[in-house]
Amino acid sequence: MVFWAIVTVFLLPLLARTLGLATGVAGAWIGTSEFADAAGLAAAQTYGGYAGHVPGIAGTADAAVNAFTLMKVIGRDIWIGVWAFVLSIVATTRWNSTGIQAKPSVSEIWRRFPKFVIGFLLASAIITLISAGYNYADYKKVLQPSLVAPLQALRVWAFTFTFLSIGLTTRFRDLVKSGAAPFYAFTAGVAVNIVLGFVLSTQVFVGFWTRLGQ
Repeated sequence: MVFWAIVTVFLLPLLARTLGLATGVAGAWIGTSEFADAAGLAAAQTYGGYAGHVPGIAGTADAAVNAFTLMKVIGRDIWIGVWAFVLSIVATTRWNSTGIQAKPSVSEIWRRFPKFVIGFLLASAIITLISAGYNYADYKKVLQPSLVAPLQALRVWAFTFTFLSIGLTTRFRDLVKSGAAPFYAFTAGVAVNIVLGFVLSTQVFVGFWTRLGQ
């Protein structure tokens, strides 16, 4: 994932710039294609910086980041909770079934459930409730600098230390033993994500992403 995150953080803004995509459309494409949050945010911010500086790039810098956030956090990450719950049941009843017809216990499903998903849901719900009473102008003037900006700074540091820790604890000798099959499988997923994200962002929902932030 780290390899493709580094590649796409440069590749996606370059492709979007070559195609002359609006910032909102490009941000949505990056949000559907980029697996790593930090790399995707960097790519969206890079493309947003083209607005007003590169001829032919319509939209605002905020539109690129906002579209990326909507697709990555709401469109993808929150749905992880739904699919994680479904897969926890499937894993209990099918994949690791002992052959004995018995209902999966609630405790076993909870043990297999990725707990970080609850954090995503709670954080999204809290911010939504807090910002519900603000219009867009007040949100940008009041809530953005006083609440959202500090949280974004905290997120940057959290992601930095997270990926640093992953890198320090990675055992490349164990990865080599797995062979090239996992890399090929993940590469196929990246290719499908990029193509599907391009179609959805530039064809199916292009009107919505183009108007974002206007």
